[in-house]
Amino acid sequence: MRNKDIKTRFDNKGFSPMAYAKAYAREKNKREIEKTRVTINKILSGAATGTYKQEDGLTRRIIAQLKKDGVWIGPLPWEK
Repeated sequence: MRNKDIKTRFDNKGFSPMAYAKAYAREKNKREIEKTRVTINKILSGAATGTYKQEDGLTRRIIAQLKKDGVWIGPLPWEK
């Protein structure tokens, strides 16, 4: 299972980006859910890693949650 990419592991868990965004958005309004969904898609595609200064704390929070859910394997990018 370690050789699977993050998107495959996410899909195998039965998650969808929108449902995950609704569950883990800070606030339950449309704007915040959409921002969270876009961030999740960036993480799954590899465009966001949580190590860039211009990324907000949402990226790190979502990656940490993905690790708790067993989707992210290995150390968190900012803990290296």
